[in-house]
Amino acid sequence: MKERFITGFCIFFVVLVMFSAKIILEVNWIFDVFIGLIAIAGAFEIAKIFKKMGLFNHEYLIGIFPLFFYALIILGILTEMPIYLFILLTVALIIVLAVVSIIISYIKKTDTVAEMRVRNIRTSVWNFSVTKAGQTILGFFYPTMLFMILILFNHLEELGFIFNNVGGYNSNLSIIALALAFLIPFICDTFAYLMGNLIGGKKLCPKVSPIKTISGAVGGVLWTSILLVALFLIFSADTVLTPVLTGIGFEWWHFAIIGIITGIACVYGDLFESLLKRKANMKDSANILPGHGGITDRIDSFVFSTPIIFIFLLFFIV
Repeated sequence: MKERFITGFCIFFVVLVMFSAKIILEVNWIFDVFIGLIAIAGAFEIAKIFKKMGLFNHEYLIGIFPLFFYALIILGILTEMPIYLFILLTVALIIVLAVVSIIISYIKKTDTVAEMRVRNIRTSVWNFSVTKAGQTILGFFYPTMLFMILILFNHLEELGFIFNNVGGYNSNLSIIALALAFLIPFICDTFAYLMGNLIGGKKLCPKVSPIKTISGAVGGVLWTSILLVALFLIFSADTVLTPVLTGIGFEWWHFAIIGIITGIACVYGDLFESLLKRKANMKDSANILPGHGGITDRIDSFVFSTPIIFIFLLFFIV
């Protein structure tokens, strides 16, 4: 418990520094680097989890994919790239890396055949290489591409060439978006843990996660909604953020609804990660965070909630 608290405090401190750099210094790249490093660590972890599940892959391709994806996002922002072109380039990047994966399998054919023998896989080298490339692609989507939507949150005001209502807020809109993205998983996970220990009761999904309870899940979702309404009131009392809320059209009930929806997403994100680890016969995704496990153990809720927050924002900024 002591290790968990200390690690949690350190994570909170780092996130606070990131927000301070963005708000006070108006520097975006520090947050980008922070998100990128987390994405890389999470990518390597998920590659190992997939391997232990029997989803063989090229671990290093999954691990470096966040660098390529980040470069593509920044290129899109700087060149004011149309959405359709960005999607095409993303698909092209994935296809190129899939082809690279197959080529590597053939270049290292001896190692590939040895891996097939160890895994007792009886098929052609071509079929194995294509399957391995496909399973490598899975590691591009989860968690990297979903988690790195946070990069877009960090640059919302620069996306005026795509969205109508994002300009003129001097990073204040992105601060609200990032605050939602980081606070929702923290609130939901914290109160799910507290309410589950306080009330106890029937297990939520004992075959996947024997610790989580229904009371914890419900409590986490409800408190997320309640505290997001409180967050809206705090933002509304700030003379800098009030024009953003008014200009975009945010109301307190919007925050209440998004709290419920994303709270549920956080619960499912946690369960999904637990399912992967159970299938891989792992307790934690890694040991990089004392008392917490690995990076993906901490960002599992983000991966599911961040896309929902982005969709929520689209209704106001398109």
